[in-house]
Amino acid sequence: MNEPKPMNFQLPVARYRCVFRAETPIRFPAYAGSTWRGAFGHALRRTVCMTREPECGQCLLWRSCVYSQVFETPAGRGPMLEKVNTAPHPYIMHPLETSGRQYAPGDEFALYLTLLGKAVEHLPYLIHSLQQVGERGLGKQGGQCSLQQVEQENEVGSGVWVSIHTSGGSLQALPGNVPLVPPVPDGEVRVHLHTPFRLLQEGTPVHSERFSFQLFFNTLMRRLSLLHAFHAGVELEADFKALSQQAAAVPLLQAQLHWHEWSRYSNRQQSKVQMGGLLGSFGLPAGQLAEFWPWLWQGQWVHAGKGAVMGMGGYSLDC
Repeated sequence: MNEPKPMNFQLPVARYRCVFRAETPIRFPAYAGSTWRGAFGHALRRTVCMTREPECGQCLLWRSCVYSQVFETPAGRGPMLEKVNTAPHPYIMHPLETSGRQYAPGDEFALYLTLLGKAVEHLPYLIHSLQQVGERGLGKQGGQCSLQQVEQENEVGSGVWVSIHTSGGSLQALPGNVPLVPPVPDGEVRVHLHTPFRLLQEGTPVHSERFSFQLFFNTLMRRLSLLHAFHAGVELEADFKALSQQAAAVPLLQAQLHWHEWSRYSNRQQSKVQMGGLLGSFGLPAGQLAEFWPWLWQGQWVHAGKGAVMGMGGYSLDC
């Protein structure tokens, strides 16, 4: 195994499992990410908004409010951030367990939630908002549920979950941590896309025939860099242009990718929005990954591509 090239990643990550119990029948759409995100956003705004301004940008508290910091993150200040029109949000909802499922009263189900950077400090507000989501109802039928327990992974990627909150009890959260990067493995690394990876190139979605490691890695570099700048106050030091050029020489091994189409209804646009992306897997030669390995490893926890807050672009590394 080879040592990865060092990177100054400093973005804390915390992962939670929120266990609900259905109080009335609940039916989730085929991909539940948009349902969870919409309900969560409305509940968070009701929970923390003090001024009741119709638009956050008009509010005196815009840059300090928990809702705007988490759900409508303001574009930043400084040389790097001023070039960005929209900021990445510091949370990810993982909807796969509930997608396409129906639950009868008494059934339990879980929503996984990842918080990034400074958003880890806002966990109490977010838990309260999820309690409100259950009481107000989810989906077209407005099915109600109650939050029974919140668990937290003791270290990111460990698979060990610790109870930090139960219904009616106190909260004893663990701090977030920066995932440690293991050595680069030998042989082949397999990248598994668990939720649709969506990337637009000149306004057109990238399908399997145009997909490349360079496109995937460029998207990942941009997301990790912006998340650090907005939510950890750190500007990553790297030669992004050189890394991109080097990524162009990394081949895909036995790519098995297919397009998965789904749509969501946008309240802002008052219409359906297509949100298709790539699913499947592709291999990479480990011997060419020393420069890219830290980015690939960290990317497992932050996702890549469009719609990450709704759980899209989630992947894992098999090595």
